[in-house]
Amino acid sequence: SLDVKEFPLVSILVPAFNEERTIEGTMQSVFDIDYPKDKLDVILIDDGSSDNTLSKMKEFISEKKANHYRIISHTNMGKASSMNVALKQALGEYFACLDADSFVDPKSLRKMLALYEEENDPHLAIITPAMKVDSPKGILQKIQWFEYLVMIFVGRLTSHLDSLYVAPGPFSLYRLDIIKKLGGFAKDTLTEDQEIAYRMQKGQYRIKQCFDAYVYTVAPDKLPEFYRQRRRWYIGSMQCAYKYKDMIADKKYGDFGILQMVKNVLGYGLALSGILFAMYFFVWPLWQKFMRGWTIGFDIWPYFSELKFIITPVFMDVQRSSVLIILFAVSGFFFWQAHKNGNEKIHPKYYLSIIPYFAFYYLLKGGILLLSMIEFARVKKIKW
Repeated sequence: SLDVKEFPLVSILVPAFNEERTIEGTMQSVFDIDYPKDKLDVILIDDGSSDNTLSKMKEFISEKKANHYRIISHTNMGKASSMNVALKQALGEYFACLDADSFVDPKSLRKMLALYEEENDPHLAIITPAMKVDSPKGILQKIQWFEYLVMIFVGRLTSHLDSLYVAPGPFSLYRLDIIKKLGGFAKDTLTEDQEIAYRMQKGQYRIKQCFDAYVYTVAPDKLPEFYRQRRRWYIGSMQCAYKYKDMIADKKYGDFGILQMVKNVLGYGLALSGILFAMYFFVWPLWQKFMRGWTIGFDIWPYFSELKFIITPVFMDVQRSSVLIILFAVSGFFFWQAHKNGNEKIHPKYYLSIIPYFAFYYLLKGGILLLSMIEFARVKKIKW
């Protein structure tokens, strides 16, 4: 692993809106970064919180005697606007944003700056981290833990093609002069971290992933919270794709235009096709069996005696069972590679999450995507 040779001044922006539960951990993770304190410019942004977020910020600075921390507090204006206010006051050559529900590994900043040094490219505008789920507990968080490892792996592959299309809110590292040149973060989409990546790509700037610079985020553990998060992601993604539709299949933007933009747009159709496929081949047969059981008052003993209940219609059909076996085999290999890439050991208790991933998680995300597409089509304005 590379290490940084020089220590430029780095600004770290921590935007927070009603984050009293996690803000202390976030501030502590910044305080523990393995980097000279006199080379850090930490700006805590209270975006009109109505809870104890601001008081916790003040208490932390006082207790830690953190002279390299300062606070900006204003009425609620949203993350993008808050970030833009802070950017005007940032002093660093580079800056990172760290969401107030995320925690950065102490070594990550040095690794990311070392990658800037190694690339030695003034057009390298953003370096993204490898984002993992922090301390997954419930089944929903454990499934997301898997999902995030896969996203790190996919991000690494995409990074090699210079086709990254999102700079995750938790600790992406920017060149300050470039983002100021491009006008800061946009307020016209729900995913400002994705919009800025699209804008960088359109401006012929580069984005790379530092695959071993880890940052940990608190994943939703309840379905309503998960729904709100994914709805924002999906609608924001559609807004960005629509805003930059002129880049689709344009050779001028290299692999990003030819491969990534085309994949992003076709992905919606493929996702819907996948939902219909799963509904027809897997969900519908199980629903039919449930309805038959309902008709006979769930008197299932005859099924047990003839092994008809155990072997569902899915597995009685060679084609359907073959599809399932192939999906599980490919996914198992892909998840194994994702673990290896993410420097994680395979935990059997987490690996069992593959089953609910196919049983309900894929359909859950697909359902949210479908609702989001309908909402986007209606051009309904959503506030984050």
